Amino acid sequence: MKLHVVDWLVIAVYLGFALTVGLLLARRAGKSVDQYFLTGRSLPWWVAGTSMVATSFAADTPLVITGWVRDFGIWMNWAWWCFALSGMVGTFLFARWWRRGEVMTKAEVVELRYGGAGARALRGTLGVLHAGVTNPLVLCWVMLAAVKIIEVLFDFDKDLGVLIAALLAVSYSSLSGMWGVVVTDLVQFTMALVGAIALAFLAWEAVGGSAGLSEALEAGTLVTAEKLQTIPSSGPGGFLDASFWTTGMATFAVWLGVAWWAVESIDGSGVAVQRISATKNERHGVLAFLWFNLLHYAVRPWPWILVALASLIVLPHADVLSPVAGTVTAADGEQVTVEDEFGVPTTLAIESSESDWRIETKVAVGDEVRADQVVARTDSEKAYVVMMTRYLPIGLLGLVVASLLAAFMSTIDTHVNLSSAFFVNDVYRRFLRKGATDKHYVRVARISTFVVIALAAALTRVMDSIGDLFLFFLAFLGGVGPVYVLRWLWWRVKASTEITAMLASGACSTVVTFMDLPWALGPLSPDGELSAAGRLVVVVLVSLSCSLVAILASPRPDPAKLVAFYRKVRPIGAWGPVRLLAGDTGRRDAVAPIVAGILGGLALIFGVLFATGDLLLGPADNALWKLPLIVGGAIAIGWSLRRPVD
Repeated sequence: MKLHVVDWLVIAVYLGFALTVGLLLARRAGKSVDQYFLTGRSLPWWVAGTSMVATSFAADTPLVITGWVRDFGIWMNWAWWCFALSGMVGTFLFARWWRRGEVMTKAEVVELRYGGAGARALRGTLGVLHAGVTNPLVLCWVMLAAVKIIEVLFDFDKDLGVLIAALLAVSYSSLSGMWGVVVTDLVQFTMALVGAIALAFLAWEAVGGSAGLSEALEAGTLVTAEKLQTIPSSGPGGFLDASFWTTGMATFAVWLGVAWWAVESIDGSGVAVQRISATKNERHGVLAFLWFNLLHYAVRPWPWILVALASLIVLPHADVLSPVAGTVTAADGEQVTVEDEFGVPTTLAIESSESDWRIETKVAVGDEVRADQVVARTDSEKAYVVMMTRYLPIGLLGLVVASLLAAFMSTIDTHVNLSSAFFVNDVYRRFLRKGATDKHYVRVARISTFVVIALAAALTRVMDSIGDLFLFFLAFLGGVGPVYVLRWLWWRVKASTEITAMLASGACSTVVTFMDLPWALGPLSPDGELSAAGRLVVVVLVSLSCSLVAILASPRPDPAKLVAFYRKVRPIGAWGPVRLLAGDTGRRDAVAPIVAGILGGLALIFGVLFATGDLLLGPADNALWKLPLIVGGAIAIGWSLRRPVD
C-alpha cells in the first residue's frame, strides 16, 4: 500500500464530490430522455468541448502513451495524432450538420438520411452494435487501465481489480445522466491537467531534464535516437525504393494516408455527436468541437510523453525469452517451463530486481511458443503508475490518483450513458416499446448500465494490453469511413451501402485479427505476421471495394425521399436532383471557409504541438520556425468562423 492518509483524504473528497453531484442532479436528469442524454440541448460550447476532452482522457490514456513511447518512440503517437485531420474536418464540415439534424445518436441519423425499411433495420443494427459491442470495447480498455493502476498501487490481483473498477463505475454511472457527466468533467479535466503537469515536472527534474536525456542517449541505455523522433526512421534508399519503407515508416504512412479518413469516427465519434447535439445551437456545436481538438492534440500530449521518456532512464526494460520451441507446461509469477518436442523441460526463472517494477509472465499453460519468443517481460504501460509512486509527494500523489479515478469515472459515465442512449433511443423506444413515458425510458436506461458494465468487465478478464485493444478497435469497422463521408456529400449513397461497408469491415477485421494467416505485405507484415497498420489497410480495401460494388449494383434512390433531410441539414456536395426538388436552386456552397478552417486548424494544432516539443527537448530555436504556422492557422480559423456556411 503506497498511499498516505492524506492521499486517501484527497481521493475521498473527489469521490464525495462526484457522488454528491450525481445525487443532486439525478432528479433533473430523470425528467425526460432529452435531459438524461442531452441536458435539454442547453450546453455552452466551452462546457461541451471541455467535457469531450475530459472524456477522451481516460485512465488508460497516459498508460498507453507511456507504453508506446517506451516500446517504440514518440513517433508512435501518430496512432492518435493523425485523427487531428478528421477532427478538423469534423469541426468545419460535419459539426454544424449534426446539430442541424437534432439527433440524439449517430444511429438515429441514418433513418433521417435514408428513410424506408432498410434505414430502420440499419438504425436498429447500429443501436445494438454501439450499445453492445463498440462502447463495451472502449469500456474494456478503460477498465483494464484501472486494473493496472490498482495492481501497482494496491497489490490487488486482476480479478479483484476488475470487480472494484466495475463497482466504482456502476455506483455513479446510472445516477445523473449527461448532467452529472459534464459537471464532473469540468473538475476532472482541471485535476487531470494539473496532476499530469506536476508529475511531468517532478519526473523530468529528477532525471536531469533534457541534459539527463542526452546523457542517457550517449550512454546507450533504453533512450535511443529512434525513440526521440517525432517521425520514424526510414531505410537507406530513396522514397521510391523498397528499402526506404521500414515498418515504422510504412505504419506512419498508413496512419496519415488512410487511418484518419477510413475509420468509423471520420464524421464524428458517438461521444462528439452527443456533445454537439447537447449544445445550445449550431455555432456552439462548432466551437465546442474546435475547443476539444485544440486541447486534445495541442495541449495535453507532452506531460505524458515527458514522463514516458523519464521512465526510460530509471525503469529498465526486461524480456525473458524461451531458448527452445515447445509447449508451456508451467507458468506463474516465479518461473515458466517449456517442454520441447522430445519432452525435455526447460525452466526459466522470473526474477525482478525491484518490487514496484516487476517482470510479468506473458504466456499460459498449454501455449505453443517459438524459440526466442518472449514469455515474460516488464509491462511498459505500468511505467506511468510506477513513476507516480516514485516521484509524487504525499497529497499530490493522492491528487493524481484521484484524477485518474476521475478520468476513469468520466469515461465510464460517458460510454455507459452513450450505450444507454443507443439502446433506448435506437432499439427500445424505436422498436420494442413505443409511446411509453419519459420516466419509463430513463428507468430502462439506468438498468441497461449494469448490462454494459458486465459486458466490459467480462472482456477485461481476457484482455491484457490496452494498446492492442486500441489498435484492434482502429481496424474494427475501419472501412466504413468513406461511406460515412459520402452519405453527407452524395445523394446516391443508400442504407444498403452502409450495411455492406459495416458487414465487410467487421467481418474482415475479425478474420485478419484472430486467424493465423501468412501475409506478404513487406514492412506491413514483418515475419509474415500482419501489423496493426497492415490490418487496417486490408480492412479498408475490402470494405471500400464492397461498398463501391453495392453502390453500382443497386438502383438509384428516389430524390423525393431525401428532400426532408436536405432541407433540415442543408449539406453541401453532389445533391443536384434533391436540391432542385427542395427549391434550393439559388444556393451556393461555401467551400472556401470550410477549407480555410480545416487547414488553419491543422496548422495551429501541429504548430503548437511541435513547437512545445522543441522547447522541451531542443533545440529551442526550432520553435521559432513554427510561429508563422501558429499565427497563420489562428487567422485562418478566425476568418472561417466569421463566414457563413449554408
